[in-house]
Amino acid sequence: MPETNYKALVLGSSGLIGNQTINLLLNNNKYESVYTISRTELPIRHSKLIQIIADYDSIEKHIDHLKIDHFYSCVGTTASKTPDKSKYYQIDLEYPKKVAQILKGNGCESISIVSSIGANNTSSNFYLKLKGDVEDAIKNTNLSSIHIFRPSLLLGERKEFRLMERISQIIYPIINLFLIGKLKDYKSIHAKQVASAMINVSLSQTKGIDIYQTQKIKELA
Repeated sequence: MPETNYKALVLGSSGLIGNQTINLLLNNNKYESVYTISRTELPIRHSKLIQIIADYDSIEKHIDHLKIDHFYSCVGTTASKTPDKSKYYQIDLEYPKKVAQILKGNGCESISIVSSIGANNTSSNFYLKLKGDVEDAIKNTNLSSIHIFRPSLLLGERKEFRLMERISQIIYPIINLFLIGKLKDYKSIHAKQVASAMINVSLSQTKGIDIYQTQKIKELA
């Protein structure tokens, strides 16, 4: 089979899933170029990698003519990093929506975005409501291929230390044993599996809106 020269862009490239996504894309011969967006330069060097140093306010001028085949949105903040809820919404919702709209104007029709299990725009929980609102915003971009990923607890080495997440990673192997039937989607999952599944569904070129939860993500990885 001949190589396919796709171009990808990763938003949230310094995060757990974003970093795994970049590594897999760079080692996939179906991609000729991998663009990343981050506020500071990433410690990665590769002939296919093009780094864009930007933030929400400056991103448009960097990508206003950029033609991308597959957009991967792995951006996300935390309450400890971003206590201001309006800023939280800007990072998690407005940023990927803005990038998606610009890329769509340039011909991109595929987005794979990381959400969360339990995402629901009517939830009383701020985080789950936010993720539900993010999903709605991305659906409203009207891209031809919209892939929404709702993983449970993510496993992997983060750059920053998160105490509760570290504790959860220790005890979750035991909890996983009791998560059966419909509860299987609440089992922990490795970030690399999410990244792999995102790339696989993007390359499948399926049309429409698809939502994948933990068990399905593992099958697709």
